[in-house]
Amino acid sequence: MENQEIAFGRHPSAQLNSLFLNKPFQGQAPENARIVFLSSDANYSPQISEHDFFKYILEYQEDGVRFWKKYNVHHPFLLDAYPFDKTKNGRPFHNNFRKLELDSGYAEFVSFIELLDIPTIGNKSSNRAEFFQLVSKLHLKYLDDLIQSDGCKMFLIPGGVLNDMLRLKDEYGVFQWLNIDHRARNIVSHVASNKIMKTYHFSAWQIHGQIPEIKRLIDNWLDC
Repeated sequence: MENQEIAFGRHPSAQLNSLFLNKPFQGQAPENARIVFLSSDANYSPQISEHDFFKYILEYQEDGVRFWKKYNVHHPFLLDAYPFDKTKNGRPFHNNFRKLELDSGYAEFVSFIELLDIPTIGNKSSNRAEFFQLVSKLHLKYLDDLIQSDGCKMFLIPGGVLNDMLRLKDEYGVFQWLNIDHRARNIVSHVASNKIMKTYHFSAWQIHGQIPEIKRLIDNWLDC
């Protein structure tokens, strides 16, 4: 099944869904973070909860900051013990993110969160209708409040995610601050004391040319 194309949707693992019910984010809690990477969905191998490797996912979701400092990787997908296809299911995202060369000293500042508050399988682009069916208005409101809070955070958001947010803005009445030209290559916007930056997706090849800029932006933001 690992090498077959699977339909996009909610992950079948009740245990993994339960983890996200309690903590729909990875790494530092978004409220306590200074750098927030906002993506569309947290994608996993369908079999991950059936494998012994799942113990690392449990440990990570329990305390992502402690995990980073203990293993010196920001996500369990980067452990040598990772047993699944390294070309899919969220692994390319985290492998490219590693190229920012953020050591564990950044752990307390960095959070990962998504537009969906559930774990997923498959490729979102294969069934965008299902993606929008899985959206939680309560979670969108949480994200909107987080971005509008006076938290001195920098949100790094891929262009495709900004497009989705524009659609959700019209459908759910959230993200009313989002009135920037999302077609521009670079977007710099401010909401309260927070900064919004448009990036390429970390699973896209284009991100490699943007990595030095993102690293510089992160360091400059944490220094201010």
